[in-house]
Amino acid sequence: MSEQSYDFRKNLEIIHKKDRRDMALMPECGEVEITASYKIITGKSPSPLVERAAADLKEFLGVSMGLTVPLGSENPAGAEGVILLEKDPSLETPSSFILNVAPGKITLSGADDRGIAQGIFHLEDLMKLREAPFLKICENVLRKPLFSPRMIHSGIGMDLFNENYLWNAAHYGYDAILIYMKSLEESHNGKTDFSALIQQAEAAGMDVYLYSALRNEMHPSEPGAEAFYDNLYGEIFRRYPKVKGIIFVGESCQFPSHDPHTTMTIKRGASYGIPATKPSPGWWPCSDFPEFFALLSKVIRKEKPDADIVLWTYNWGSVPEEDRVKLLEKIGQDITVEATFEMYDNIRVLSTAERVLDYSISNPGPGKYFRSEGAAAAKRNLKLYTMSNTAGRTWDCGVVPYIPCPQQWIKRFRGLHECREKWNLSGLMESHHYGWQPSIISELAKWSFWSGSPTEEEMLSLLAAREFTGETAADVVEAWNQWSMAVSEFITPIEDQYGPCRVGPAYPFIFSPDILRTMHGKFMKFPSYPGAHFGGNIVTAWYRPVEDSRGLEIGVRRTLKEIRALPGIIGRWQKGVDLLEKAFETLPERKKESARKMIALGKFMRNTMKTVLHIKKWWYANSRLVLETEEERAMLLLAELEAILQEEIANVKDTMPRVETDSALGFEPSMDYMTDQWHLEWKLRQVEAVLKYDIPTYREAWKNNLP
Repeated sequence: MSEQSYDFRKNLEIIHKKDRRDMALMPECGEVEITASYKIITGKSPSPLVERAAADLKEFLGVSMGLTVPLGSENPAGAEGVILLEKDPSLETPSSFILNVAPGKITLSGADDRGIAQGIFHLEDLMKLREAPFLKICENVLRKPLFSPRMIHSGIGMDLFNENYLWNAAHYGYDAILIYMKSLEESHNGKTDFSALIQQAEAAGMDVYLYSALRNEMHPSEPGAEAFYDNLYGEIFRRYPKVKGIIFVGESCQFPSHDPHTTMTIKRGASYGIPATKPSPGWWPCSDFPEFFALLSKVIRKEKPDADIVLWTYNWGSVPEEDRVKLLEKIGQDITVEATFEMYDNIRVLSTAERVLDYSISNPGPGKYFRSEGAAAAKRNLKLYTMSNTAGRTWDCGVVPYIPCPQQWIKRFRGLHECREKWNLSGLMESHHYGWQPSIISELAKWSFWSGSPTEEEMLSLLAAREFTGETAADVVEAWNQWSMAVSEFITPIEDQYGPCRVGPAYPFIFSPDILRTMHGKFMKFPSYPGAHFGGNIVTAWYRPVEDSRGLEIGVRRTLKEIRALPGIIGRWQKGVDLLEKAFETLPERKKESARKMIALGKFMRNTMKTVLHIKKWWYANSRLVLETEEERAMLLLAELEAILQEEIANVKDTMPRVETDSALGFEPSMDYMTDQWHLEWKLRQVEAVLKYDIPTYREAWKNNLP
């Protein structure tokens, strides 16, 4: 059954899947079965959150397990079984809970209301894994979150949240959302009722962090600076006192710094803050950032003493370590440091060197930049967060709901735990503006990020059995392993992250020789939907390798090695697809829809890698063509280019049914749809125009050569 554009948004509002129960299963020795004669007991005067969570459990048992279980405030005499919800003030970790399961009595004791809610979600998780309302008998099992906050942006659209989406996210253990703030009343989604969003998040047991996109036009030493920033940041916390914290990242919190390493202005210089000779202040760890943050802290803490003020150092990870650490040695003790987990490392792979320049799971991390800043923060006992992307999505492929390589994600989870123990890493930003959608990755992350969980490998096998069958679980895990190896073998170069990997098979193939009819089209903007924050502007449509002197091979040599390696990587994606399709044949009907979407995702990723291979071949052949002086060799290159385009046309046509299977494919919140049916059809028209007009015109031009 095909989906229409944006149908995935409706799916995100569905909290509980129907018919999860395997009716052939029976409780084993040591298990308790919840039956219709049980009752959920909230106690007298439950909070709105506990009341909602209890109703959620009732709904889960009804929708997913086929049981009608009543809900009440008091423990009835003579009931066959009860699920008791209560608080335990002795629990010190917020949101933690203790679970006791005995015949006829299940007791869930939470440290607070959020703990009770998370305990209920855990009961549901256990029954989903078991595919039946059966729970193992246990005594005093303590579970507590190992990271907090766990922040996500919206996967629906830029700064778009609603009640059910937030409630769904809470089921996955997220406890905070991120909202861009462009002005006191405006997000990237336009005029925004921040108060209503904060209230909705609170009702789901989640906090709100603001991501500052406000203009900082005064140096902190200027007369009137304190009043200026009080009217900006102090006013935020006067208007919205329940905001938990605020995130500042270099490019979005630039100010007219006096640091001579920079342009010392935010009003002049090249666009996006990268002038030709010096960076703007947002792209350098300026010596006066500590002074700037001291002033921000002063005006914010006057209104909210416990506000979480977070400095995210994303933009200067490539700056020498000495300069970065100097800033962390001087920043205020009350500032939280956030460093991206995997970026800026040079990785030896494919017999060449690649660099992780933006969000990627190809390098699980921790990267050198994070390690240096984690150690510096720990030395001063600064609170430490990281941008981890563990909601499951990165720029390795920009228009998929998640990157399906769980074994590679497990490496990241373990790296995060190592840093938690070594440097007291405590909080995670788990997605950027591409947001979060439910997946086996975000579910695996939830299990990993709570104490008392099975190992990640054990959880992977359990999830494979639940999503497919116990008999096929080993093949499913191996399919995911093939995909994980494929991701680890391709460190996405920056030209691919901002090119074919950003949009997949809809990426255009532009003919390099300038044909008069198409000359201005070389500077085209990639087609996008009106109202998207970035749209196609974040995509570089005319492909070419990016040169970098910091340890990477020259672009042409690197590209040729990538061309040789990519067929093997594509083969790994295909092996995974083959294994899942084999497992699909044995599935009961109730499991086929989600499995079909996972297979479509695998094929989309495979086809994206094919586009990457084709565009690299296309660039190399085009580059030789524009310098070719001999007609015979030019004609051979034109024939080679035509063959590449024919392969890409077949690839695009094969992608079309994948985006029809799952409307989440091809979408990213800040770009909107980039690889839906319309864009794929546009790509075919674009490529066919090159075949029918550009290449024949160039062939004809050779006939005009004088002898």
